[in-house]
Amino acid sequence: MSAYATSLERRLEALEAASGGDSGCDRCSGTLVIVSNVITGEIHSASWRGEDMPEEEFHERRAETRCSRCGRKLDPDEAPVIKVGGRRSA
Repeated sequence: MSAYATSLERRLEALEAASGGDSGCDRCSGTLVIVSNVITGEIHSASWRGEDMPEEEFHERRAETRCSRCGRKLDPDEAPVIKVGGRRSA
């Protein structure tokens, strides 16, 4: 396992523990993990609650302002983000 994966896993566990019960239903409560290129915005993968999520579903959920099941307000711009460095040119 790489140092980045270990660091990311620790950060993700801390984020999940800190976010606790934030009053949403099963559809809108949980951790969305997106692996993307910060510069280009290209999405490499997305998962919701540990399950792979197709890119189309990610974009649909990202565009929602309210959960379609419970009505909870969703604001992706207020979601916590973990950034991990990538390759560095020599």
